[in-house]
Amino acid sequence: MSDHTRDLINVSEVQHGIVEVTIARPDVRNALNQATALALNEALAAVTADPQVRCVILSGEGSAFCAGADLAEFEKATSQPASERLEQLFLPALRSLMAMDKPVIAAVSGAAAGIGVSYVLACDMVVMGSSAYLKLAFINIGLIPDGGACWHLVRQLGHAQAFEMAALATPISAERCVTLGLANRVVEDSQVLEEARSLAHSLVAQSPQALSATKRALRAAAERSLGDTMQLEGELQDQCKATKDFQARVAAFRQSRRR
Repeated sequence: MSDHTRDLINVSEVQHGIVEVTIARPDVRNALNQATALALNEALAAVTADPQVRCVILSGEGSAFCAGADLAEFEKATSQPASERLEQLFLPALRSLMAMDKPVIAAVSGAAAGIGVSYVLACDMVVMGSSAYLKLAFINIGLIPDGGACWHLVRQLGHAQAFEMAALATPISAERCVTLGLANRVVEDSQVLEEARSLAHSLVAQSPQALSATKRALRAAAERSLGDTMQLEGELQDQCKATKDFQARVAAFRQSRRR
């Protein structure tokens, strides 16, 4: 990691296969300016490539997860096409979250707004504090949700709920997020990171190749037909069965049944 990256994005040491990536601009509720967005891209690319990492926790320092793009900087960049800006600043990190072969847990304290919602939706599991919320505030400045938010929300919520959230900038409370399937659990605000860490330890205790294959299969299922998904499941199953880990776990299971 470059020194510049460490100033804006804190990346912990890998412990028990777990690494924590923290957006570190608490004075502006972790709003993403260009430097921070690029630093997050770099950090997640490094985590993706690190074979020691088996699970990632993504969080924001201070009172918010991420308040979205930094509007003060955004207003100065209106001449750049939105598609180019998204591709340069935000999409690399979002792709890393979804494509890396290890699970990512979003630990959400306070607000996740604007593009911040897209980062949450790109993660595999979501822990929220009791006062946390998701808010697609794009329409308040005459824009639409981006960073894949439309894709995720219409699949997870259906059109009506997704449209209300986007068209009215309705804040979705943590409890409501769990009800709608946008989050896994809600805990006291002070326990968000601890709960995320507990989940991470549970995940890294699982079979590494099966965990990776499960994420790949579920991600692919959102875009493939039933037939193609079943074929991919079979291919991934064969890959898992060819590992020493599979053989060891089957042997341990059989031994436990003899007791």
